[in-house]
Amino acid sequence: MVDVKGQWRNRPLFKLVIDEIARHGGRITDQELYRFLREEYGLDVSMPELHKILLVLELRGFIVVSKVRREFSIMFSRYFIKGMH
Repeated sequence: MVDVKGQWRNRPLFKLVIDEIARHGGRITDQELYRFLREEYGLDVSMPELHKILLVLELRGFIVVSKVRREFSIMFSRYFIKGMH
């Protein structure tokens, strides 16, 4: 995959999102996730692109997204957690 700057990504964005959620104990906000992807991984990802990935992951049953004030709370779905054991 190529990001916006034309640089190759070693791993797909959805895999990085899942790894980052796991690294934070299975729960993170979209703002924190966005910040980590940009600062820790150096990705030039936009918020709409991140929300699109979150929507796909939620539709596939990997995560549950809830609106909390102005942010979205993201956590693994119980079905995904059961499959991990």
